[in-house]
Amino acid sequence: MSHERRQRHLKILELVATRPLRTQDELADALRREGWEVTQSSVSRDIAVLGLIKIDGIYQRPAAAHIHEIVDPNLRRIAESLLSVEAAGDALLVLHTPPGEAQRVGSALDLLAWPEVVGTIGGDDTIFVATRNAGAQAHIVRQLRGLMAGVA
Repeated sequence: MSHERRQRHLKILELVATRPLRTQDELADALRREGWEVTQSSVSRDIAVLGLIKIDGIYQRPAAAHIHEIVDPNLRRIAESLLSVEAAGDALLVLHTPPGEAQRVGSALDLLAWPEVVGTIGGDDTIFVATRNAGAQAHIVRQLRGLMAGVA
């Protein structure tokens, strides 16, 4: 996947997480207002690739339908806000959230006190997670992606 497409997908996930978008045209208009040149057909493909679903007529990530089932408030906070998880090297993860959510997610990760996590640094929409080693990194990636998919 190209860097540009990945960035567009992150923006789409951010948009559907932060405002009610009911149609592909509304999503395309929101992307254009953010500076993206898109067509309705490219937005349609993006929706399919991202697996977005409609709940009460509003586009959402599939995990959004299951978030209420997550009992632990820290896990729920992560599931609600996490947009992407990427490995960077052997022991570092880069997490993306909607703007203003990184501190909240980083705090939730810290409160969970997972032994594989050495520490977190959160900005506005990005969190760096240091893990103990490559094995710990792989374990945390699986856990976080499971939360993103709605599996607690």
